[in-house]
Amino acid sequence: MRVVATVVVLFAVLLVIVGSSVDVVLGQQLRRDLEARLSDRSTRAVELVESGVGPEDLVQALQGDAIRVRVTAADGTVYGAPGSGPPEPDARPATPAPPAGQSKAPGPPGPPDPPAPPSDSFEITEPLPDGSTLSLLGDTTAIADVRRQLRILMLGAGAVTLLLAAAASTFAVRRALSPLDSMTSVARRITNGDRGRRLLPTKPNTDLGRTASAVDEMLDALEDAERREASAARTAKLAEEDMRQFLADAAHELRTPVAGISALAQSLQRDAEQRPDRVARWSELLVDESARASRLVSDMLDSVRAESTSNLELTDSDLADVTRRTVERAALLSPHIRFDIDAAQPVPVRVDVGRIEQILSNVLDNAARFTPSNGTIRVAVGMDSQAVVTVDDEGLGVPEADRERIFERLVRLNSARDRSSGGVGLGLSIARTLARAHGGELVCVAGPTGARFRLSLPSLTGRSAGSTLTNGR
Repeated sequence: MRVVATVVVLFAVLLVIVGSSVDVVLGQQLRRDLEARLSDRSTRAVELVESGVGPEDLVQALQGDAIRVRVTAADGTVYGAPGSGPPEPDARPATPAPPAGQSKAPGPPGPPDPPAPPSDSFEITEPLPDGSTLSLLGDTTAIADVRRQLRILMLGAGAVTLLLAAAASTFAVRRALSPLDSMTSVARRITNGDRGRRLLPTKPNTDLGRTASAVDEMLDALEDAERREASAARTAKLAEEDMRQFLADAAHELRTPVAGISALAQSLQRDAEQRPDRVARWSELLVDESARASRLVSDMLDSVRAESTSNLELTDSDLADVTRRTVERAALLSPHIRFDIDAAQPVPVRVDVGRIEQILSNVLDNAARFTPSNGTIRVAVGMDSQAVVTVDDEGLGVPEADRERIFERLVRLNSARDRSSGGVGLGLSIARTLARAHGGELVCVAGPTGARFRLSLPSLTGRSAGSTLTNGR
């Protein structure tokens, strides 16, 4: 309504300006035409007098067309009289003035004076060659009538124009703003839960189209933010549940060595004097249980720290060299197992060397626990799109359904790879977490004889091994 009212007001102001201009210009033009006709009659009167036309005939020749004529002869005789009626020559001789000292004698009443001309009429008085005087009066009554009719016509036309402009503006504005109704409807549906609704403007290059597109983009961003928030909430909930489960499993795992330590301490306190022969054995078991508890706590701390990438000290290194050193240490710890390594070519990587050694140590320790005595563990280092280390053992392997579960915290399979192996179920979990912290991955797949663990890490492509090793350890 404000837009329509504004348009109508602007149209009204424009019509007033145009109408006033037309009225003024037309009035001035008509007055100029009247002045031109009076001037032409004056020139013609001179020509007629020179040709011998008398005053009476001169009045008849010049009278008409809103022009009144009066000719005053040299002797004072007046012919014609400007007025509202038809012209009638007045041939009365001029009455001489009375002698000095005498009053004018009353005479017979003459004809009434003609009505006064309009105040805006034009009058021209010109002397004629025969000594007479010509008076021409241009009547502007017709001009006023024309202007009055024009004003009435313009008022009527202006009123009709304003009505048409209001109707056209209302239709055009409603049609132009109709997308706002769609936007309102969509906004209400979105408020009621239909978050997938969009405006999808058919004319995106218009102002409303650009507004609708911006609203769609805003809705997409809000929906994406809601999805991210929901995903973050789910992740936080899963992390909380995982932490609770981890704490519960850790408490369960710690309960066994703590209970053993408590029982052995009580035995030493109670029976040390009566059973001195058992003190050495009890002390040995107490040390073993303490070491087991200490190892479990250390592994849990490593498991938590492994999730933080800010603690990584990255350097350019040769993965083949790191793997060789780690295999040598594993061979010293497991002398009953043979280790074969294929790491002839340098494999440049940017890693935290200590953490990579921890990953490989955990994997090799796991392989050594499940490889029979005098068995072989094969280690290979290579590169495809990434740097890769594979470890193959000669154990019973891991069932396909359990190849992901073995990387969960405190998970040990009820098979040959079970509690009798001596692990607490954190080594592989720590190894995978560290691998992912480096942007890599650790997976378990079927090997040629037993289980195969495959560690992949981002390689330093486009750089030579020699330059990499120069900056490495």
